[in-house]
Amino acid sequence: MLNLKSFIKITQQGNKNYPNRSDTFTFDFVNSVEVVSTWENLADTAEIVMPQKCYVLDKNGKQYSWLGKNIGGKQDTAPIIMRGDKIEISLGYNYFDVTQGMNKRVTEMNLVFSGFISEVKSKKPITIKCMDNMWKLSQTLAPNKVWTGKTIQEVVEELLKPTGLKLNTTISGEKLSTQINPPIQTQNQTIAQVMEMIQRNYKFETFFKGDTLYTGAFRYYTDDVKEHVFRFQDNIISDNLEYVRTDDVVLGIQAQSYEQVAVNTSTRKDGKPKVKTKRLSCFAVWQFGDVVVYDEKPAGWQGEQRSLNLPAKTLDELKYLVKKNAYKLIYQGFKGEFTTFGLPFVRHGDNIILRDTILPDRNGTYKAKKNTINFGMNGFRQTIEIDMRVDTLSKDTIDSGI
Repeated sequence: MLNLKSFIKITQQGNKNYPNRSDTFTFDFVNSVEVVSTWENLADTAEIVMPQKCYVLDKNGKQYSWLGKNIGGKQDTAPIIMRGDKIEISLGYNYFDVTQGMNKRVTEMNLVFSGFISEVKSKKPITIKCMDNMWKLSQTLAPNKVWTGKTIQEVVEELLKPTGLKLNTTISGEKLSTQINPPIQTQNQTIAQVMEMIQRNYKFETFFKGDTLYTGAFRYYTDDVKEHVFRFQDNIISDNLEYVRTDDVVLGIQAQSYEQVAVNTSTRKDGKPKVKTKRLSCFAVWQFGDVVVYDEKPAGWQGEQRSLNLPAKTLDELKYLVKKNAYKLIYQGFKGEFTTFGLPFVRHGDNIILRDTILPDRNGTYKAKKNTINFGMNGFRQTIEIDMRVDTLSKDTIDSGI
């Protein structure tokens, strides 16, 4: 029998109004927890609902009642919990390990969320909303300046410098060396807003793993990737998956690239040459089992359309890159999501191996794109959305990024 287990730790953070807040509270019960984690959003989020009449443990391991205390409210006394406090959420099961004998119980838990409290609703029941380290970036202003002549890596490293957070550069490929084109101007924007702008303009994935920020074409990142097997007749509870054959795919890809080039006929006030933005574009179509690239979108073309920003300096290079990356968007296999139990625990970027004993020709390996975790009185469930199929692609194609 599986018994639900939870462990939540809140560490108070001092601030301007309450500089002496430094206690730590832990508790192992909740009404419900929901965690949403995906590379498509800047931040992972969590929401905890818990009863107001409860005891927690303080940093000395002593029971402490929140009943009648200032929980997130505006009073003369320091709130027990408030925006900016650190929080960690671990979830799992306690169960009999049959491999060690029926009298041997084990507890298996995973850290499913780490970040900061972003909102506290102290009405019954208590609701605590949370955000990962992107919350820290949403509270820090970026410098007011025009960013030009810098690579994306240089920009992001400068933005992160006052926060103490790190940028992963070991698997960035050529994307982080791309220059900011066209120049961007930051004016009274938070670092999180600037990161959102970079994500939108360059079609990057941006997310945190602990205190490290990943930005670039990282949806297929290869460090610390785990593989998990899910079977339709076993640990897949329900699904909204559709098996798509390449013969049925009609897809067009609008590709474009921006490059800064000098204008030789004039200079700026500082004596440096003026620059202009050169835009390259082409249109790729999945057609008769192959990718055909046109200079522009064919007249009368209809079908599903995607867009890609690619780091190309010539039209021929752009056509090559869009054709190479198109195969990540076009595959024969499943699309959609499925619901499973709380174990094995899945993080986005992990490999999902789908197995079907009745129709084994539909077996395949996919990237986990999103995991929505729900934990509470109704059990422990993960709803996993899959991305591209990877067992039919070479490692070089997977690692190259979009």
